[in-house]
Amino acid sequence: MGTFGVNRVMEAILKKTNLHRISPHGLRHTHAIMLLESGIDIKTVSERLGHPTINMTADVYLHITKKHEESILKLERYLND
Repeated sequence: MGTFGVNRVMEAILKKTNLHRISPHGLRHTHAIMLLESGIDIKTVSERLGHPTINMTADVYLHITKKHEESILKLERYLND
C-alpha cells in the first residue's frame, strides 16, 4: 500500500474515532522516539528506520530527547577507539 493508501486508511479511522490527527510520518517519528526513550540502542533504531547511517538517525531524533546524551557519548567514544 502506497503513502496515499495509508493516508486514506488513517483518515477513515480518524473520522470514526476521537483520536488526534497524526500522519503516517508522525507515527514514524513517534515510534522512533519511543524506541530511543525505552532504551533501544540507536544502531537498532537506525536499522529499523532504514537510515543509511547512525549519524542520520542521531541528527533527526536525538535532539528531541535529552535522555540519550550519555548513550551517544558512549557510542562516540566506542567508535573513536
